Amino acid sequence: MLDAMKIDPRLESLRPFMVEENGPGPGRFFSLGGQGVKLAADLLNLKPARAMSHLLKQGVWPSRFTRNRGVLTAEEQAKLLESKAAVIGCGGLGGQVTALLARFGLGALILCDRDSFEESNLNRQLFSRESNLGRNKAEAGGEEISSLASHIDITVWAQEATADNLPVIIGDADIVLDCLDSIAARLTLEKAAHNAGRPFVHGTIAGEEGFAMVTRPGEKGLSALYDGRPKTEAGNAEKSLGVPTITPASLACLQTHLAVRELLGRGPEAGALYHLDLSAPSLESLCL
Repeated sequence: MLDAMKIDPRLESLRPFMVEENGPGPGRFFSLGGQGVKLAADLLNLKPARAMSHLLKQGVWPSRFTRNRGVLTAEEQAKLLESKAAVIGCGGLGGQVTALLARFGLGALILCDRDSFEESNLNRQLFSRESNLGRNKAEAGGEEISSLASHIDITVWAQEATADNLPVIIGDADIVLDCLDSIAARLTLEKAAHNAGRPFVHGTIAGEEGFAMVTRPGEKGLSALYDGRPKTEAGNAEKSLGVPTITPASLACLQTHLAVRELLGRGPEAGALYHLDLSAPSLESLCL
């Protein structure tokens, strides 16, 4: 079967490295390990993420993504590798989201956070380690992701995201994820994302609860959710209710899922707000 498979002539020398597999997903397919991917990048004169995208379009799955098959098609996995996400806020929620996006297969990430790790972060923030205490969260997160997925193009902004610099920070990102902790900052970020013509994925947590939603340019978005709330409020819910270990990890899965589906053209209907309550536990879809 491998001999009969038609691939880019430049990749013919990689056939000995390809492995025939039967599942997951429908039918048989071929996979290629990390060493083969590196050779493919050299042969194609492409960065690794783009080389993997090219392989997928030939019907060859990089081994690291084969367990996504069945949920994602080869074309969808290739699209993720060609996509860039901006994660603003790299703490409890943002750290988890960043790692999940990397494992899902995004090809490029923009990480932005002005804060540094402290001991109270150790209970829930993925990139927080005793050895990282005092380090900037975005910088430490970028290093962690590079060790997890060296093919990802990472841009780090170790500074506060403001109305003035957000157009530059967001740059050419395909989607913007909100992992901040104040209403005012979230509204500023959503406006910048929409002004850039990009979808915005909101996530917020406190106690054992969290909310997530996708807003797009032209939609009312967060103004409907936070109408009447004090815009100067900054993390008051987190301070009063706490943030236990499981809440950011759980909400991050939902926020990442929404972002990936949006990138693949399978996002939710406008105005859909998702409420996660781990005390029940339950997940409900609300309409704004």
